[in-house]
Amino acid sequence: MHSTDGDNPTASEIPLQIDLLLSRLAAIVESSDDAIISKDLNGCIMSWNQGAQRLFGYTAQEMIGQPVHRLIPQDRLDEEPRILERLRLGQRIDHYETVRQRKDGTMIDVSLSVSPIKDRGGRIVGASKVAREISERKQGERDLANLVEALPVAVYTTDAEGRITRYNQAAVDLWGSRPVLGTTRWCGSWRVYWPDGRPMPLAACPLAQCLRLNRPIRGLETIIERPDGTRVPVAPHPTPLRNAAGELVGGVDVLMDLTERKRAERQLQESAAELERRIKERTHELVLSQERLRALASELTLTEQRERRRLAVELHDYLAQLVVASRLRLSQAIPKVQDETASAALTNVDGMLDQALTYTRSLVAELSPHILYQFGLSKSLVWLGERMKQHALEVTVKTGPTSFTLPDDQAVLLFQSVRELLFNIVKHAKTDRAVITINVDEQRELWICVEDEGVGFDVTELTDGEDSRGKFGLLSIRERMETLGGECELSAAPGAGTVAILRLPLSGGATASPSTPPTVPSHTPAAASKDPARRIRIVLVDDHAMVRQGLRSILDGYADLIVVGEGADGQDAVVMVRSLRPDVVIMDVNLPLIDGIEATRIVSREYPSIAVIGISVRNDPQVHVAMTEAGAVAFLPKESAASQLYEIILRHCPVTSI
Repeated sequence: MHSTDGDNPTASEIPLQIDLLLSRLAAIVESSDDAIISKDLNGCIMSWNQGAQRLFGYTAQEMIGQPVHRLIPQDRLDEEPRILERLRLGQRIDHYETVRQRKDGTMIDVSLSVSPIKDRGGRIVGASKVAREISERKQGERDLANLVEALPVAVYTTDAEGRITRYNQAAVDLWGSRPVLGTTRWCGSWRVYWPDGRPMPLAACPLAQCLRLNRPIRGLETIIERPDGTRVPVAPHPTPLRNAAGELVGGVDVLMDLTERKRAERQLQESAAELERRIKERTHELVLSQERLRALASELTLTEQRERRRLAVELHDYLAQLVVASRLRLSQAIPKVQDETASAALTNVDGMLDQALTYTRSLVAELSPHILYQFGLSKSLVWLGERMKQHALEVTVKTGPTSFTLPDDQAVLLFQSVRELLFNIVKHAKTDRAVITINVDEQRELWICVEDEGVGFDVTELTDGEDSRGKFGLLSIRERMETLGGECELSAAPGAGTVAILRLPLSGGATASPSTPPTVPSHTPAAASKDPARRIRIVLVDDHAMVRQGLRSILDGYADLIVVGEGADGQDAVVMVRSLRPDVVIMDVNLPLIDGIEATRIVSREYPSIAVIGISVRNDPQVHVAMTEAGAVAFLPKESAASQLYEIILRHCPVTSI
């Protein structure tokens, strides 16, 4: 009967409900996949479900009343007394992993959960045991353990407190010792150091940081020390281990031995350093070789220029003077010849000598521009610009307010560089105009700019090899300027013309000073010209005796002229003028010791009334201008002396013939 008082059962209904509950529990136990066994405190089996039969192979009839140790391998019989002792104390055993034996003798891995069974009075009378097979999981763990053991890198695990729970042989080899499981903590090593050698507390090692922060630690390097004192650089890779609920249960760490990598890095660094050293040495050798080649090239250029200058001097001082002397003699002889045929022949010879003199002058100019050595770089570039008209190139030369002088070697190399630039314009620029600008800046640096508005070119072509050097000849100019301690800057573009700037610091023998216009002394005829009975007194200065003889023979032919002195150099000229006080000085331009231009300047400054007439084999406008600026009243080529000298003398020193 059912109670009518709500849900409270009557005393008669309670046993029925208990039976119902027990029936349900029995059904659950019987249908469970897990082996559920009960036993008394003596270890005798009291119940056995279908899961136990499937797991162990025994039926309930075979096992009820039997001792549970039938399921325990011989090497694990000591486990059961310990389990029973804990049950008597009322303790529950959860997930105790062990090995049990099936009916057929095979061993299986199981996880046991054991709970005490109590009677109505609360006394422990037995135990309930749930066994679950974990063979697959344990086999997986063993496979994993074998895999970890076979790894060539150190691997170990810890619990959440950092106590080592597992490690492989590679870890032992790395540490140089075997840790105590469950006791040794953190890194497993004897000592740990930072990469720079500073000691690292074990509690600060990467795995300790991993467990403290509950996250993987990457990118760190440490040094571990073995008990024998040897040190090994390692790269740790600690990672937290978490259970299904995400709770931290431990950590796993992989230690990569960096010894070989560090050795390889050192070897690579050493190799790189050695390679860099060799490259520096080779580069230094190449630089020295390049400098030697540049110096050699410059020396060859200078040697060539010296030889050309020597040949030019030989042609000027001997051959040209000889031709001039011959023409002077002929100029005296031709008027005295009465025979027309002989006179015509001599005139023809004089014409051939004139051609020879013209050709000699051309050779001298081509071999070595005398104006460079006599008047300096600026005037020589003006002279060069004039000569470029022969090549259909109109050159404008602009000079700054500051004058300068250079050593001959520097002047020659700069002159040659400008000459090459101008001929590049003639050959490649397709223009008939160019501009040369010469200036000295505030830093005492000489600038020579050569520019044109021609077709231009791609400057990058200068680095493309032999074709560029052969076409433009500009790389040699760059090297020449570098040898001098200067530089050559090029700016060009197709269709936009070309600008080349030569820059040279003025140092050593180079000087610079503000330009001042030359003072040209005024000339008044000598006082002797007021005396009609007095002949004009002349000092004749030329370093070639044959020319002096020729000129003297011409002058001696005039009754109103008298040669009172002869000199072979500029110093003689100044001394004789100071002692003889002549009316006229006939001054050769090219003289030893003191050149004719400087000697003229001295004479004109000290004796403005003395008329200085310049003569030279060279018939260059620059020479004429230089002599005029020095104070000469006139200038004429030597071969013109026979026909013009007397007239010029009278023009500046008129007298009445005696």
